[in-house]
Formats: sequence, structure tokens, C-alpha cells
Amino acid sequence: MLTVSKRHAELATVLAIPLLFLLVGMALRYAAFVSLTDEPSLSAYMRALCRWDCSWYLGIAEKGYEGFPIPNRSNVGRWAFFPLYPLLVRGLGNLSSLPLLWAAVFASTAAAYAACLVAWPLLERSLRAYALYSAFLLSGPLSFQFTSVLTEPLFVLLTSCVLLALKRSNYLTAGAFSALLSSTRLVGVFIVVATVIGMYQDYRSRHPAAALASFPAWVLARPRLLVAILISPLGLFAYMMFLHATVGDGFAFVHVQRAFGRVAGNPVLYLWEGISAMPTSGWLPSAPQWSALAVIVGLALCAVLALRRQYGAALFCALCIVLPLITNLASMVRYVGALAPLILLSAQLLSRPAPIWLAALALALAGCYLVTQAWMGGHLALV
Repeated sequence: MLTVSKRHAELATVLAIPLLFLLVGMALRYAAFVSLTDEPSLSAYMRALCRWDCSWYLGIAEKGYEGFPIPNRSNVGRWAFFPLYPLLVRGLGNLSSLPLLWAAVFASTAAAYAACLVAWPLLERSLRAYALYSAFLLSGPLSFQFTSVLTEPLFVLLTSCVLLALKRSNYLTAGAFSALLSSTRLVGVFIVVATVIGMYQDYRSRHPAAALASFPAWVLARPRLLVAILISPLGLFAYMMFLHATVGDGFAFVHVQRAFGRVAGNPVLYLWEGISAMPTSGWLPSAPQWSALAVIVGLALCAVLALRRQYGAALFCALCIVLPLITNLASMVRYVGALAPLILLSAQLLSRPAPIWLAALALALAGCYLVTQAWMGGHLALV
């Protein structure tokens, strides 16, 4: 048992490590911004961070969703973007009187910091892994997406909360966080598979000789388990009901994807097209090749999770990668980089031995500066 003083020291360390990397990341990202502009004001920096989907989320936070038909007859509505994050931004903006852009950046940064705290027990209280995880979220190559106006930080936080609840066999809590996750991004609804698999592993640990066919009856005999499963997709269902009432199409978030150029096709073909899209100049991979590489690395890490018997997390991540890949490779770097089980696994794998950990930490910090420049410069691999 830890003494009170040791507990206080541990708590201070857990709070300080992500705070340190948050400050380092802010300095690196601002330095990257200054290298690209003649107007180094803080407001200009915030606007430079706001790229691609940022305007959609700010539009929802400010004006809500359109009805149908859209007044200006645009063929693109905001329905593809799920509501929980812009609702949080609007609420924070109303409570604080901050401009919506500032409120959004604050909300994202706070969510990323909180995700680091939740990761501490998930990383078995390993300081090296925790430091690397915090560095990745707050001062790593993709830290721009965890500190700007995107859903990735909230998605990572809620996923981590579900994983922690499952680790403690608290299925009702896992179901509640799953419901929130399903109102953050469409693929969030698939976290329920991790919950069901966690229940099954719990069942087998208690009844090693029991048959698979008896598992449903075991769940039905325990109402809290059944409730945990049933409430998991409530966020998605609530959004569908809202769309049906306001637009007349509960699946508008799917149907509007065509307007964004996302059309269902062969994911293997999309992956091959990305791999074979050679750069027209220079030696660095093209944007499609970066996206294809993200898919390959993500699926490889899913396989490692499965080998470690983390079947629920592995299947959830695989579904989160394959489902958007069915439409094309767009945004795959962001999607893979926001899968909490893969970030946790990577932090654990790279935390030992010490030279690898130090090299990974140094590369993360260097990547923060360089990739932030690419993000602000509009690199298509980061869309």
C-alpha cells in the first residue's frame, strides 16, 4: 500500500508530466506557426490551427444544423459531423463568453490533457509509457489535432474512459461513456464490441468449462450487463432521431458523404491506389502513400493487440480503420492516430529499453514542429 506522502507524490507526477508536454507542445506549435507567417499574433495562430473540418464544427456550435432543403441550395449539409463536440464548444462558449474558436481550442486541449490522466492506470502506472503517451497527444507529430477544433481529443478521452471502465469490470459506466462516444463520431458505436467481448472474457474466467451458447443466457440473467449493452449506441440513435425530425432522413449523416466525395468501394483497391501513388517530386511519400501507411501500421497494431489477447480493443480499432477505408483514404492519418488502444500499445512497446524510449520521445517532439508546419500549410495527408 502506498503511504499518503507517496500517493501525493504520484498524483503530482501524474498531473505534471502531461502539463509539461502541453507547454512544450504549445511552444513548438507556435514556433512552427511563426516560421510560416509575418503576423505572429495569438489570434492569427488560433486561426491558422483552424483548418479543414474546423469550420464545420464551429458552424454547428454557432448556428446548429441546417434543415432541408438548405436555404442556399448547397448540396453539402453539416449532418456528417456528430453533435457532442460542437455542443460542448457552444456550452463552454456560453458559460465563459469566450469566442467560439478559443472555446473550442480550450475544450480540445482540456480533453487531451484529461485523456492523459485516464491513461495512467491503463498503462499500468509505467512512467516511461505515460510520458511517451502524453508527449504523443500534447507535443507529438499529431498534437495539432488534439489541441485544435477537431473531435479527436474527445474521441480519445471517451474511448479511454470506456477502456478503464472495462478494465475495472464496471460495465454500466462503460455503457454510459460508449453512448457519449457514439455521439462523437459514427465509428464510436463500435466500442460496444469491446464491451461484449469484455463481458465474455469475464464470463469465461468465472465458468471456464461453460459453452459459448450459454453466454447470452448469462447476460440476460444480469440486467446491468444488458442495460450496459443497450445504452451504448444511444448517442447515435438520439442523433438519428434528431435528423429524422429536422431533415426527414435519419441517415443523413451517411447520405451526405457523397457530397464530400466519399463513395463506397473496394477498400483493398483504395489501399493499393494509395501505395502506388508515387510522389511527383522529391523523395518523401505522397499524401496517398502517407494515408496508406497509416492504415497498414494501424492494422498491424490491431494484430499485436489481438496477440496480446486484447480482442475487444483490436476489433474496435480494426472496424474504425476499415469502415472509413471503404469510402477512400481521406483523413486516415487522423483516424488511425486517434485510436486510443493503438496509442496506448505504441507507448508501451516503445517505452523499453531506454534508448528506444528516448529516441521515440525526441522524434515525437521534432515531429510536432514539422507536422504542424505541414498542417498549417494544407498537406493533404492531414485532412
